[in-house]
Amino acid sequence: MHLLMDAINEILTKMPNFGLLLVGLILSKYFFDMTTKYKFDTELTENDNPAFGVALAGYLFGSGMALSGAVFGAGFSLTEDAIHIAIMSVLIIVLMRVSVIINDLAILYKFSISKELIEDKNVGTGFVLAGGSIATGCMLNGALSGQSDTIASSVVDIIIFWTIGQVILILGGLLFQAITRYDIHKVIGEDNNLAAGLSFGGFLAAQGIIIRNALYGASSNIVDEIIITSVFAVFGVIILIATRIIVDRVFLPKSPLSKEIAVDRNVAAGTMAAASFIIVAIIFAASISPNSSEAASSNNSVEQMEME
Repeated sequence: MHLLMDAINEILTKMPNFGLLLVGLILSKYFFDMTTKYKFDTELTENDNPAFGVALAGYLFGSGMALSGAVFGAGFSLTEDAIHIAIMSVLIIVLMRVSVIINDLAILYKFSISKELIEDKNVGTGFVLAGGSIATGCMLNGALSGQSDTIASSVVDIIIFWTIGQVILILGGLLFQAITRYDIHKVIGEDNNLAAGLSFGGFLAAQGIIIRNALYGASSNIVDEIIITSVFAVFGVIILIATRIIVDRVFLPKSPLSKEIAVDRNVAAGTMAAASFIIVAIIFAASISPNSSEAASSNNSVEQMEME
């Protein structure tokens, strides 16, 4: 009974944080809506636009991932936690929105994302945008777990880490385009290829998972963190490229993945590629997580104490 009451009390104590994060997610949606030329309600209900729905779902998922990191650094008092979460939420809302603009200008730079989403209802483009948003949300979640002396320094650090993450995301996206045997922009932009968008979006999301792990618990020593994150990014991209080869040779041995996606528009193949990227990224991140070694060290210490 005592444990039950403690659990209920813990949940009720943290509910204000949940409320603030939920408000942040709603504000994120409205901020996105206010800073675009199109309206969410029109696209989702009147135009029944699946491309916009996919992109919005990815954006909200990424925003939710990022906002969940706003609780890092909380735990002092109700007032201090509210101030901390509110400041971090505003920062997240702005950075998530800017990331979509970066996606438009630097990743799918040969055509207008807005046109593809609204006029052409291009679901492949929606998946790429969703993947980029999820990646950014994961990166921000990791950056928010960092250790800074003050809220002001924390804001500066997060902006720097977010910038580093966006650069890595762009470079990874360009590399993915370079290693594919088809023109990403033509296949997605002109051919409205859903399978290609799924595969590319999964790759971007997988990058975000890996970079989140690299940024988790980051310090204010920017130079050290850039080195660590860059090393993680390089190894991560190599592993993701290897994953693409494995999918090609193991899961689709009778037909090349590039042909299945670019020529046959095989959504099943695109889904398999996207899922493989994400699953491998999760496993890779978990395997080299700094928390794993800390937990192991802690367990060893406890065992030694018990033996003594």
